[in-house]
Amino acid sequence: MTTPVRMCAGCRGRADKPTLVRLVWDGGSAVTIDEQQLLPGRGVYVHPACVERALKTRALARGLRRQLDAAAVRNVLASLSVG
Repeated sequence: MTTPVRMCAGCRGRADKPTLVRLVWDGGSAVTIDEQQLLPGRGVYVHPACVERALKTRALARGLRRQLDAAAVRNVLASLSVG
């Protein structure tokens, strides 16, 4: 069985799904990390190293179809690297 392939919103490169982080709009007012990659709703995949590039080019906002606070996204991703 093959591994699903997704495109990174930052570098637009293709990678195996497990190597990417999926960010999902939680339906309220924040972005959430979908660790199991199963949450419903609009999501965007990104390499952890490409997050800054995706924020700078507004690729995350376009992918989620929402205005994003870059500082809030950085805080969410910082919790991923700490935890």
